[in-house]
Amino acid sequence: MPHFLALLAILARTDLVAMVPSRPVRGACALRVVEPPVEVTGFGMSMLWHERAYRETAHRWLREYIADLG
Repeated sequence: MPHFLALLAILARTDLVAMVPSRPVRGACALRVVEPPVEVTGFGMSMLWHERAYRETAHRWLREYIADLG
């Protein structure tokens, strides 16, 4: 899935299961959240943007801000 929001809607309407970070499912009443049966070390994240936004000052600031949080 490209993002977790669509996944949560799918999970709420099916009997499928998925392993997702805890933050997106916090407060998701339609889902049953359980601890994974194995240790999970984490996952990679990336930022994608359209080429025309590459040089825009606001977009550049936001990308740098997010990168500095990590």
